[in-house]
Amino acid sequence: MSINYKEKAILGIYWMSFMSISNIVMKLLITMVLSRLLSSYEFGVVAAIQIVISFADIFWMLGVGAAIVQKKVLSNDDITTGNTLNITFGLSIYALIFVFASAIANFIGLDNIVMLRVLAVVFVIHSISGVSESLLQKEMDFKSIGIINILALFFYGISASLLALLNFGVWSLIIAQLLQVLVKTILSLFRRPIKITLAIKKKSAKELMYFGTGFTLSKVFNNIANQGDYFVVNRTLGVSALGFYNRSYQLLMIPTNIIGTVMDQVLFPLLSKYQEVNEKLRYVFFNINSLIALIAFPVTIISLIMSTELVHIVLGNKWDSTIVPFRILIISLFFRMAYKICDSLVRSLGAVYKRLWIQIIYAITIITGAFMGKEWGINGVAAAVTTAIIINYILMTLLIMHMIKFKITSLLSYLLPIIIVSGLIGGLSYLISPLIMNVSGAFLRLVLMTLFVILLYFMSFKYIIIRILPKDFKEFIATIIETTLKKIKLRKTK
Repeated sequence: MSINYKEKAILGIYWMSFMSISNIVMKLLITMVLSRLLSSYEFGVVAAIQIVISFADIFWMLGVGAAIVQKKVLSNDDITTGNTLNITFGLSIYALIFVFASAIANFIGLDNIVMLRVLAVVFVIHSISGVSESLLQKEMDFKSIGIINILALFFYGISASLLALLNFGVWSLIIAQLLQVLVKTILSLFRRPIKITLAIKKKSAKELMYFGTGFTLSKVFNNIANQGDYFVVNRTLGVSALGFYNRSYQLLMIPTNIIGTVMDQVLFPLLSKYQEVNEKLRYVFFNINSLIALIAFPVTIISLIMSTELVHIVLGNKWDSTIVPFRILIISLFFRMAYKICDSLVRSLGAVYKRLWIQIIYAITIITGAFMGKEWGINGVAAAVTTAIIINYILMTLLIMHMIKFKITSLLSYLLPIIIVSGLIGGLSYLISPLIMNVSGAFLRLVLMTLFVILLYFMSFKYIIIRILPKDFKEFIATIIETTLKKIKLRKTK
């Protein structure tokens, strides 16, 4: 019996969430080890290089991968053309970085151009499997995607830790990233092999590039926004300050990547199939926003109250300078997660050029705010970034409201009950925190506060939230639980 898209999406969330939990545990362990073996300067150097790599990464596929996922009917010509374009762009990007490495390094404030040239090899490696990865996402094979990602991360963690122990310093992070991409490429090609034929078909190239160009232009400004604060910190406050800021931002990105990225990978191919069905799009948008709020707000409360304990447990005692910027950044957690869903919806509708204008505003807000905020150090930059993330979510939501025709009051009917309950739980948690702080041991204090907050949310969800929210949210949650239980039962019977 064929499986419908809704079930595929829920199974996708199940597998990606399961793998993401494993991923987060592994990332935390890697972060805990590396933060104790390497300095803020070494993390700052790699963060500076990543500014270039992440920006060049936009032009590597030129949106071809996203176009393959979004395209309703995909032909062999599309796959062949997409693969040829990927390899061509990958080699071209590497050549450009190699030739202009000195000028690029001088612009971002980087001393070592050899490291930049070496890490840029990722584009050559990754270009070989770009189409395979896109096809896995289009076919909603999230189990394979999750396994590939976690195995690649495992190789990164082991190699980086061993090399750091052998005093490779910054090189331990660079070599580990190369190995991570190599493992991901090999596994993707093994799981979703494609015929390696180099040819460009005019019709396919035109269709892929139309969507891909709009996607890429939007991503350019999104990346300027995402890396603009790093650039400002590195140029004005120095590499060590960037190292501290990078660690605080990465703590924010741990829950963001677990939920936001999982939802993006699952929802983008699903929503692409519902491009002309506004009712289904509204259903997904409202309920996913509510689900993200129920996940993000407890994490935000715990992180705000227990930020010192989190930093000491994850990074170590030498990273106290990350505590305040982390507190500021974590306020944006819901908006950071939720705008990924907005982004998925807009892309699935093919409205990449409308999305472009919002990304331009987002980038300008980040850069301008970071330059103003630097007067107060990395804390000021963190405040500017938090403000920009919230503004970006609001603008994306207004765009979606216009595209799929709903009133803002409809969305608020889902979110307001959760916001109000979260405010009350946050207040109670803050009041109880002095008692928990008297307990010895940072880890035990964190566990106690987490259990307290989770208990309050569980009781609130059972007796208040689920009764106040619209009926379709209950159906949405019930479907997720039912499908998950079926999957678990199926696995046990095998």
